[in-house]
Amino acid sequence: MLQGLRGKLRIATVLALTLWTGLLGLYGLLKPISNGCVMTYMYPTYIPISMGGGAASSAVPGKYGLYLYHEGWKKIDFDEHVKQLSGVPVLFIPGNGGSFKQVRSLAAESDRAYQGGALEKTYHFVASLTAEEGGINTDKKGFRLPNQYGRRLDWFAVDLEGEHSAMDGRILEEHTEYVVYAINRILDQYKESHDAREKEGAAVSSNLPKSVILVGHSMGGFVARAATIHPRLRKSAVETILTLSTPHQSPPVALQPSLSHYFANVNQAWKRGYEVQTTQTGHYMSYPLLSHVVIVSISGGYNDYQVRSKLETLDDIVPPTHGFTISSTSMRNVWLSMEHQAILWCNQLVVQVCGFSLPESSLNLLKKF
Repeated sequence: MLQGLRGKLRIATVLALTLWTGLLGLYGLLKPISNGCVMTYMYPTYIPISMGGGAASSAVPGKYGLYLYHEGWKKIDFDEHVKQLSGVPVLFIPGNGGSFKQVRSLAAESDRAYQGGALEKTYHFVASLTAEEGGINTDKKGFRLPNQYGRRLDWFAVDLEGEHSAMDGRILEEHTEYVVYAINRILDQYKESHDAREKEGAAVSSNLPKSVILVGHSMGGFVARAATIHPRLRKSAVETILTLSTPHQSPPVALQPSLSHYFANVNQAWKRGYEVQTTQTGHYMSYPLLSHVVIVSISGGYNDYQVRSKLETLDDIVPPTHGFTISSTSMRNVWLSMEHQAILWCNQLVVQVCGFSLPESSLNLLKKF
């Protein structure tokens, strides 16, 4: 009888230890990660952009929307604000289940940089000074940022209804279709705003934007790449792409065959896009179709459990002359790993992405990090 009691005690002890170990492991996965990130603050306003007319708009799903971000607590006239568009267009594309409002941190910090610099100026310190100028050993008390950056970024965002694009390739295709429309619509809006100001007799610049910078989070980054090779996209309408925690190689979880097929088709098209176009007999036809496109993929590092870094690499998709992958842990003045959503608001990273004057050429983006 005593022997049987000891056996039961051993079993109970093993079960208790197993349960305790499981609970500790679950707590380790679910507890908030202290990543050292500083929160980004803002006063957001989202201005709806009309779809416009024409046959193109009739082919676009009506459930989606396009918004222009405005930073500031004062009320503004939406129509008048849109009429004054004259900056550099940037389109934010949310990821799986994401919201267009996630653009707020990037857009707010971008506006802050244009107006007079980030709240935390030391984030710019190393990146703004060369070794010849003093670098990291210079006294930070004497460090001053430029009062204003040369060009304003106008941040737009697509509202994709929070759909789960990581679940089905058909949803990704719909998102791609709308993003293509949104890019074309944004460029049209600048022309409409220019003409409206000119009609009123206001001084206008003759330089209208011909391309839109794309910034995509998670699956939104893949949608950005898919839109770039879409046949209905205007020529050279996209020259610069920045992706944050985006799976490029394959979907994190291929729940539907259509998802894997869509990834494979887009990646294959991108590989061909950097090849010189020749005839069947080998004669030269034209430059590579994507020779004007530069892309940078930023990963969140080891704290991003949803999309691992090996999926975010651009290896074998984009040549090193036109793109690269970098971890947030390797970025100057960041040095932090962050969760999948935190990469959108972590101020140290947001400042580095948005706190620089816009490069004259998209190829200069390769030098920023």
